[in-house]
Amino acid sequence: MRKYLIPAIAILVLTGCDRMKNRILIRNDSADTCPSITVAVCDSTWTTENLAPGEQQEFTIVYSRDDHFQVIVERNDGQTLEGHFGYVTHGVTGDQITIVFAGDSILFSQSLNSSY
Repeated sequence: MRKYLIPAIAILVLTGCDRMKNRILIRNDSADTCPSITVAVCDSTWTTENLAPGEQQEFTIVYSRDDHFQVIVERNDGQTLEGHFGYVTHGVTGDQITIVFAGDSILFSQSLNSSY
């Protein structure tokens, strides 16, 4: 019995911890490879490099304070796009954030967790 109990507890803890996070998905919907996309929120920063058309990367975060998203996209022509989006609240979990580079714009959507 004991040899089954410890793995079962570990699975429950890992599954529960994943629900405490928020998901950020970055996708390149442009026709060109994107040299870099940087996303910053709650003292955390992620940078994707050379994201090909149609590719995406996913990150998770726990909101450590109230904040908003800062997104900086470096384009192939050397120009940068920058935007400030959304709002996060300390302690909220289950948010789904999608950031899309569409060539000449940044598209942002945030599915807020309504159970908070």
